[in-house]
Amino acid sequence: MHWGCFSWQGVGPIVPIQGSVTGVAYVEILRKHAAPTFLRMFPKEKAWFQHDNARPHTAKVSTEFLQESGMCILDWPAQSPDLNPIENLWAIVKSNIRQQEKPPKNLLELERYVQDAWKAIPIITIRTVCPGAYRR
Repeated sequence: MHWGCFSWQGVGPIVPIQGSVTGVAYVEILRKHAAPTFLRMFPKEKAWFQHDNARPHTAKVSTEFLQESGMCILDWPAQSPDLNPIENLWAIVKSNIRQQEKPPKNLLELERYVQDAWKAIPIITIRTVCPGAYRR
């Protein structure tokens, strides 16, 4: 499992997740990856952070962290992967990995394939999957 983010400006980090994602684990991802990326991509502008309503995202510890961080959260319907633009990027990553000459031999190689596929997503593709996103 991976956590990743993107904006009109491009992809952010993609982070492998080990084990179950709890509210506490999600806050660590937000603290280490989401918040710094959000501030780097949007240092002065008001921008919106979108995630679905998965249980770790709505846990009290997560909600409190997001409120304290000052990130504006876009309300999103629960159980709506068909509406979530990042699902299009996950499909591209999976397709890219399936098209490799050799399938990954182990988890470490799979991680490298995922990282490479994520970084290779063209900016035009990103802007196509989030046409209403913030533009500079």
